[in-house]
Amino acid sequence: MKTASMLGRTQRSLLGACSLTLALTVGCGGEGGPSATCNSLDTKVKAQATLRAYAEATADLRNSALEVEAKFKDACNAINADLGLDDTKDNAQEACAILRARVQEAVNAGATVQVEIDFNCQADFSVQADCEASCQVEAGCDIEASCSGGEIVVECNGQCDAQCDVTLPDFACEGSCSGSCTAEVAASCEGECTGECSAPRFEGTCEAGCTAQFVGTCEGTCEGMCNGENTSGECSGTCEGTCSGRATGTCEARCEGELTAGKCEGMCMGSCTTYADASCSGTCNGTCSYTPGEATCEGTCHGSCSSEVSPPVCTGELNCEASAECHANCDARAKANVDCPPPRATVTVEGDIALYNAIRAHIGEFGQAFNLALALKDPIAEVATKTDDAFSAIGDVGVSGAACFTSSLAAAAEAQASISVSVEASASLSVN
Repeated sequence: MKTASMLGRTQRSLLGACSLTLALTVGCGGEGGPSATCNSLDTKVKAQATLRAYAEATADLRNSALEVEAKFKDACNAINADLGLDDTKDNAQEACAILRARVQEAVNAGATVQVEIDFNCQADFSVQADCEASCQVEAGCDIEASCSGGEIVVECNGQCDAQCDVTLPDFACEGSCSGSCTAEVAASCEGECTGECSAPRFEGTCEAGCTAQFVGTCEGTCEGMCNGENTSGECSGTCEGTCSGRATGTCEARCEGELTAGKCEGMCMGSCTTYADASCSGTCNGTCSYTPGEATCEGTCHGSCSSEVSPPVCTGELNCEASAECHANCDARAKANVDCPPPRATVTVEGDIALYNAIRAHIGEFGQAFNLALALKDPIAEVATKTDDAFSAIGDVGVSGAACFTSSLAAAAEAQASISVSVEASASLSVN
């Protein structure tokens, strides 16, 4: 069976975007903040303050898009290096094209390649709050009364009477973790086990092999069937039986050596990593949500905070006429500063051990770039279609405002051109 695919709802939505053609000419830009033409805007004037927020959003989105493109370049070059391919390309388009060709070659030879990546990104509401404070010049919007399809949150450094969210790479969490939670255990593990796994069954990579009812790839001696034929030796395809070397697949026995990021149906003795919105009593890489009680909440409070460090933010739609444009631009800026920790990813390759090892070694970096591209493509598309009418409807933006809008739209075009390269690169592990 010849297949190479990336599975899951979020994966399909991004790969489907690969049919978009984004041939854009960028007139100006470059990494950094908004154009100098935006510096003379009067941020005490509503229309100009809102335009400034748009300029900052387009600059942030452009910079983030370029960073994602660089992440794809590095991830594809790293996989290519492990495969003995050219790893010197200085752009994502060429580096990932080499990887895609290698995956296609494996599929043409009869291999099966499947990759699943879980989406786990969250926008930075503190950025949104600071942004909205700068463009909500007139205090004429009741945020609580005008927020729909979401909730009111506030950045906090005090007591919070509701849920507190903290987004950090390694946060000691006692709550739920949106990202990955790792804890040292000697117990059953509902996530991925790294360490020893007792019987009755495991799925993953065991360095010491498998002694009963193994199905998968064997980097040692396969006793049983290899691609449906009797064997007692090396197997370059699917081994069914026992494996005396490094075994990747399912096994109806214990892992005598170390199980790497696998599913253990017995006792896991090592570290257990759970993903998505799972309960966590360990180290959270992502966003930890918990009820702090009397403790200080140094994050996003979903209720009342005794010491707010930013104005309240509506996480849904803000229906306040001119304030709605400010909210939309600040929402785009928050999404430009999205946090995407290395996601849970499952790699299945049958019939090409070298390809499996190379992808598996770098799937964290590739998956992070994949999710960042998915998180950025919609807000980039939204700012790229903005017209100056959105700001002139609020008030006079002046001559400098017109120049600022032109340069900001060019930054949005650069972001869109860059994210289109990343969208194409995200399909490197999926071929026809």
